[in-house]
Amino acid sequence: MYSLDSDFNDLIDKIRDPDALNPARSDPVFYFVFDPKLMLDLKRHLPRWTSRIREAGFEVRRVSLADILWEMVDKSGRWDVWLELESGADANQINEAVRDVLRQGNNLIDRVAEVVESTPDGTVVLLTEAELLHPYFRTRTIESRLHDKVRTPTVIFYPGERSGQYGLRFLGFYPVDGNYRSTLHGGL
Repeated sequence: MYSLDSDFNDLIDKIRDPDALNPARSDPVFYFVFDPKLMLDLKRHLPRWTSRIREAGFEVRRVSLADILWEMVDKSGRWDVWLELESGADANQINEAVRDVLRQGNNLIDRVAEVVESTPDGTVVLLTEAELLHPYFRTRTIESRLHDKVRTPTVIFYPGERSGQYGLRFLGFYPVDGNYRSTLHGGL
């Protein structure tokens, strides 16, 4: 029977020795793939998993992609205007307006990169709430921006399905994207 805990325990082993299964010595970025139906279970497990990472000798920096997304929306100063227009707008118009704010100058991606790149050595970064990137971004956009800049282990909690060795299907309904370079873990 599938177990989030078992998959996470295996991930901790990889974090301890990221080069063991990575002859290319690429960035220590890991995707923890899980069925989107298990999203709430995963959130309940995070405090215990954070403790487990600390027991393994690392500090932990949890970065909520939802918090960063809302920070960008708030900084845009457009929220009140959007609320006024919401009743007369369709969902696509609202999503396009939010997408524009997040992509303007690569705001969201650059902010995530800034947080990850500034993390001190000996710390594991946990990127959570990736599901809220829908319909604006895919996590691969973040991974591409971080390429060759990550010094510390970074775990992206990815709601979706695996497809082969490098493919992921975001939220289980987007088409498979087979261009992920990082280590995929779980989700089987």
